[in-house]
Amino acid sequence: MRLWKYLLLLCERNRKNKNRLPLICPIVIYHGSKPYHAPRNIWQLFSNPEQAQKLMGEEYQLIDLQSISDDAILQKKHLAMFEYLLKHIHKRDILKLWENLFTHCQHALLVDKEKGYICIKALVWYSDAKLPEEKQAALERVISSHLSKEETATIMRTIAQKYIEEGRQQGIMQGMEKGMEKGMEKGRQQGIMQGMEKGIEKGKIEIAKAMLVHGAKVSFIAKITGLDTAFIASLQL
Repeated sequence: MRLWKYLLLLCERNRKNKNRLPLICPIVIYHGSKPYHAPRNIWQLFSNPEQAQKLMGEEYQLIDLQSISDDAILQKKHLAMFEYLLKHIHKRDILKLWENLFTHCQHALLVDKEKGYICIKALVWYSDAKLPEEKQAALERVISSHLSKEETATIMRTIAQKYIEEGRQQGIMQGMEKGMEKGMEKGRQQGIMQGMEKGIEKGKIEIAKAMLVHGAKVSFIAKITGLDTAFIASLQL
């Protein structure tokens, strides 16, 4: 997995400046004490390597909604609402899109009702983010005109809870980022201080060695450098 991460990072780095990805030859130099038995390709990590390679290594499946007619989309039992809204989400009048959704997707709406309006909640969450703030109340009115008050309240309450949770998560992430920045800065300062301390200590030792060569007494060297007399004596060995 780590090898694939490196390969993808290299591809991502080169993709910024070029239209085509570079060819990368992965080479692993192993120097462990035991024989190497790890999988040689990512497919061997799956329970069914052949199926994994076929599903993930070949061309992905494409569902181009723009090439599918509205009639074909609306005939689907479960995905009609999802695909219809996603196909037309870029239109300016999202409120009218929701009106059409309720009008043309009656069967899918009944199926979604049995599942607690999972689909409707997801679509409201998705389209609500694309609506100007002044039109968000209008979207709630469109929904309430097709569903009961209780159902509308449940759906909108779920959306509100998601906004609250999203805000809470953003606050947590921002707090973590600030904490990491402070920690990194503190670690950097500690590293500088430790480096300076090590440099000073090394300098004292070099001075002590030079003084010993010139015949200075251990007690005198200890007064000059601040080093322990036993340690200075060990430098003579």
